[in-house]
Amino acid sequence: MASILKKASRHFQNDGTTQSMASLGTAIEILSRDNNFIEEVLDSFSINREHNSVIQVGNVKTLLKDIAELDGMATKIDVCIKKKDIYLEHMLEDEKAVFILYGISDLSLIKELGSDNFLVETRYSAKSDVLEINHLSKFANRCRDEHWDDLLEYIQDYIARNTSNEEYCSARLIRLKDEEQYLLRAVTSDTAYKNYGINFSILVALLSVNQYITETKDSVYIDEYHIDDSTVYLSFQLGNPRKVSDNLELSFNLILENDEIKDSAVRFNGVFKLTYKAGDKSSYLLLRPKSFKDSDTLSYRSDMLTYTHAMNVGTVHEKMKKLPLYISQYVAQTIENANAIIDIKNPGEVKDFITEKVRRARDEHFSKYKGDVLARLAALQVNSIFDLFEALGNIEELFGDDIMSKDYWRFKLYELLLYRGKDNSRK
Repeated sequence: MASILKKASRHFQNDGTTQSMASLGTAIEILSRDNNFIEEVLDSFSINREHNSVIQVGNVKTLLKDIAELDGMATKIDVCIKKKDIYLEHMLEDEKAVFILYGISDLSLIKELGSDNFLVETRYSAKSDVLEINHLSKFANRCRDEHWDDLLEYIQDYIARNTSNEEYCSARLIRLKDEEQYLLRAVTSDTAYKNYGINFSILVALLSVNQYITETKDSVYIDEYHIDDSTVYLSFQLGNPRKVSDNLELSFNLILENDEIKDSAVRFNGVFKLTYKAGDKSSYLLLRPKSFKDSDTLSYRSDMLTYTHAMNVGTVHEKMKKLPLYISQYVAQTIENANAIIDIKNPGEVKDFITEKVRRARDEHFSKYKGDVLARLAALQVNSIFDLFEALGNIEELFGDDIMSKDYWRFKLYELLLYRGKDNSRK
């Protein structure tokens, strides 16, 4: 479903200049909005507001400007309310509904509305958040489609009878600037869920990356981001490329992803840019491993680093302090695997193998691009590793800003190339 606010999307070339950086004070001022944990974050990171140092991340100035503009477009609020006081008014198309929220106790909101109840139309998962408490979302859709409006009253009565009077939740609301009506974005736990929203996760990421820069003397710049009212995808390009072989270089991107309306974790992962050089020409692939091996525990996990919305700020900070170690481990793991990729002996066969895997792919986000991907692969002759990089690297532009399809492609490409590379090495 489309975002409520227009997404802020940026792509940058290398820019680590001081002109594109920003002061710590500016970052704190902007990222304090819609962030109830600002003081706890600053205390955990031992940040002194009076010491106005610089966030040494290139392009952060533009990022903060875009966030300030997005925040100025709407007001967000979380309202504690009894579950049984969310009353189904009527159903709409496209997985939307209209609810009445009764028993509002937030005095400032009551003063603003002139009432302790009001109508809200749903966005995102909010409709199913409420109705799936009693597994009624599909049945409510049927009532709407068959025009059984009178049955909606029975649904609401059922919800009221089967919901404890002491069960509370947090109704996540947003009101666009110059509009009077609030929209209901989601319903979450009122106790376990902490509002680690976009601004919180970006502030934690910037402070952690800034500490990484100070400790390692590495250079970092933001090369891409996509941010709207509920989600963020933020990519940090780290340092100079690592030389893997005479023909191959590897560079690392740290990716932050957070969906603030879901009860999921804030995630950090790595994306790798493998650049293959042949004479005066070069071509590259962007790859994302599906799992990360922790060298301490020798266990695999799907994300490099995560923290959940149930953790306290101190625990979040303790996890983020391991970021430099995890980056080092992640890079070492991928350099080892990159050698297998360039040892592929039959690149033409590998292209055919990947083409067949694309043809069989069933991922719902990727499926709409299958025809274009297959056509592009078929149009290119592959006789060398460089040709293979050229053929596969050109696919990425087909996805535009569709992050989910890009991730799927990067996952599968890494997996398939690594498998074929190791398979070739055994022959």
